[in-house]
Amino acid sequence: MLAYEADRRPTQHYNARAAERALRSDVEEFLMTWGTETRAAGSTHITLVWRDLPSDLQDSEEAARAEGWIIIAGDNGALVTCYRRNDAWRFLRRKSQMRPGRRTRRAA
Repeated sequence: MLAYEADRRPTQHYNARAAERALRSDVEEFLMTWGTETRAAGSTHITLVWRDLPSDLQDSEEAARAEGWIIIAGDNGALVTCYRRNDAWRFLRRKSQMRPGRRTRRAA
């Protein structure tokens, strides 16, 4: 279990950005459950990777809403910020210098 799974405290900045950028709570929960973690720029980025989703979720409305969102979690477990990019997964692969360093967040 990672630090932000046990202690998922959003920072004041995260709350402000989530409200400003209209990140829905159901999208946040979906990403925290099914998103893929990538270590880049000194923090953990969580985004949706279609091929890592179970086949029954790939065509779901929740997955479509979560596509493109990136949630950034710090080392201390706090949710730091969130933003949206059309090319979120490709952007994170370029941003992280070690491509194999990702983990799928599958429910056990």
